[in-house]
Amino acid sequence: MSINKVRLGLIGAGGIAEAHINGILAHPDKVECVAMCDVVAENIDKRAKQLGAEPVRFSDWKTMFTTLGDKLDAVVICLPHHLHAPAILDAAAAGRHVLCEKPMCLNLVEADKIVDAVKRAGIVYMSAHQQLFSPAVRAVKTMIDSGRVGRLMWLRVIDAHRAGADAFANKWRAKLASQGGGELIDTGYHPTYQLLYLAGAEVASVRATMGRFLHPIEGEDTASVQVRFDNGTIGEIFTSWATPRPYGAPDIHVIGDKGEAWCRGWDVGFVALGSDQPELTVVEGRHAFNEQMGHFADCILSGARVPHGPEMGREVLRVILQATENADGWQAAAVVPVA
Repeated sequence: MSINKVRLGLIGAGGIAEAHINGILAHPDKVECVAMCDVVAENIDKRAKQLGAEPVRFSDWKTMFTTLGDKLDAVVICLPHHLHAPAILDAAAAGRHVLCEKPMCLNLVEADKIVDAVKRAGIVYMSAHQQLFSPAVRAVKTMIDSGRVGRLMWLRVIDAHRAGADAFANKWRAKLASQGGGELIDTGYHPTYQLLYLAGAEVASVRATMGRFLHPIEGEDTASVQVRFDNGTIGEIFTSWATPRPYGAPDIHVIGDKGEAWCRGWDVGFVALGSDQPELTVVEGRHAFNEQMGHFADCILSGARVPHGPEMGREVLRVILQATENADGWQAAAVVPVA
């Protein structure tokens, strides 16, 4: 059935849902939020106020699917991690398109079920890898793909900040059962998918070292990951909730046999091999969450290519799980004990 505008339901109306509502508001010609689902009524109150409209309210997503039927085209899933797989599978069973926050799920058994369910249902599934819509990230990717940096040899992606000491106390992110890990499967998910996107090659091996320096959570609050790609490229990830971003370090730094490229925020740089005169530019573009929502709608309305479907979500998760397994035993040296 052809539609002119995506009628969307929000499953989970907590903090990250705010960014997705902004994305919806940025594309009034393509998408509208018609329903919200959350067990906390106050969360829906906040998002409805932000939306400037009163959606149909639900406390259970199954009821939302059965009640709205064909009046609902798609959902955005913004739930705690352990609820992602059940919500995705129920949405696929209902024939509803899905944009899901990271991570796609907690393990590869769930991931394989999701990949199969999406194929059988014939729906659009998009992993919310919004930072790939950043104009700075895309500028670095263009320099790699165009051959400007030459044969890619090394790349590093950083995403780190020092969260408040009580940021995760008594919350679902503190528990392995609901979080699925520690910092790497959460904030660290972003540099992981960026690394795979920029490398453009298959992962050959993964190693990692982890630590818990500040937060009394069950998982790590800091991770250093090393990835070897099958074309020989060396990749690194540094991600943390315990340390600030290393002073002066770019978000992304890549080195090829013709030059280097990097970005931090909106700033992008390039320097040719042997030169001491870097080219510095400031890129401009729309907010990544807004771009993401617009593209998700285009995938549904006009059949635009899904840039990161369930297979990509599975691969990012696989690398994170492999890194976590490789770092087994780090807890014995953790500075901060589990609460």
